[in-house]
Amino acid sequence: MSSCPSRDPDSSDPRPQARLVGKGEQEGPPSQLIPPLPQVSRFQAGILSLLLVLHWELGAGSPTPDKVSCVMDHPCSSNLMTQVKNQLEQLNSSANPLFVAYYMAQGEPLPKYVDRLCGEDFMSFPPFHANGAEKDKLMELYRVMAYFYLFLDDVMQCQKTLNPNDQKLHSKLDSTADTVWGLLSNVLCRLCDNYNVRLTDMINGLNTSEEDVFQKKRLGCQLLFKYKQVIAELAQAF
Repeated sequence: MSSCPSRDPDSSDPRPQARLVGKGEQEGPPSQLIPPLPQVSRFQAGILSLLLVLHWELGAGSPTPDKVSCVMDHPCSSNLMTQVKNQLEQLNSSANPLFVAYYMAQGEPLPKYVDRLCGEDFMSFPPFHANGAEKDKLMELYRVMAYFYLFLDDVMQCQKTLNPNDQKLHSKLDSTADTVWGLLSNVLCRLCDNYNVRLTDMINGLNTSEEDVFQKKRLGCQLLFKYKQVIAELAQAF
């Protein structure tokens, strides 16, 4: 039976480990942990190990002191929020084609019963409040997209095993992942540059090593269906 490569926490893609650190400060334990993100409903216990930590020197939502500035390793673009908006629109416009390409590539019964197998509310993403202040919206946007990014990475690894020759699907998945990573980078830059907020994220992705082939395919389908709904809301909010 085919299986997806399992993620080794010590050798995972470095991109989700993005960090913003106060100038002249050494990293230590986070000063505050935001409550755990919602777990995926109807998954077997232990299928997801995820910790997303956002911490501030003065407590939740507070900026770092002026003398402990948030520093990026590159300057932020002058039109950064325009880039964020464009990236969200790009992700929104490509979400349904990605979903269709994914379930069609998996073979029956997914294409025939896609609404029943993928379209119910199986997944819960972190919350997002469209009417919040920009800083709050950006922090929530980061949580949502970092959460999705790690799921997507595991889906991509699975598809390399389950559908190794479907270059069209692989291209769509890779393109989405690249755009999401660019979006996360821009959001971090905006929070650091405009709000002097530093964030540290530590996330482990989806572990499907104990799932059979059909469940691996179905989990990816459920993820991309929910993502379609979530990204549409995010695109409208900015």
